[in-house]
Amino acid sequence: MSKYLSPNSESIILSLCKEIEFIKIRSRNINESLKTCHNQTLSKRLNLELDKLNKSRLKILSISKNMLKTDSHDLSREFLFEITKRSNTLQQI
Repeated sequence: MSKYLSPNSESIILSLCKEIEFIKIRSRNINESLKTCHNQTLSKRLNLELDKLNKSRLKILSISKNMLKTDSHDLSREFLFEITKRSNTLQQI
């Protein structure tokens, strides 16, 4: 079975999965902070960070779509695409 797994591609997929999870958690935390924030400067900084996270999420979504196009039967690629898609629907980004 190991001859079918590419260590490089698996580590890339794993890294992207970890990154999307970080984005999801950080976005959730920022949104919670924005609800109670009364400082305009801090709100602006948090919104800028949220925008950066969203851009990163969109890049990962694009990457995962392209990876899925090259091999639509690879379960790890399907998983990456699915969690990236869900990161947008579960979070208010």
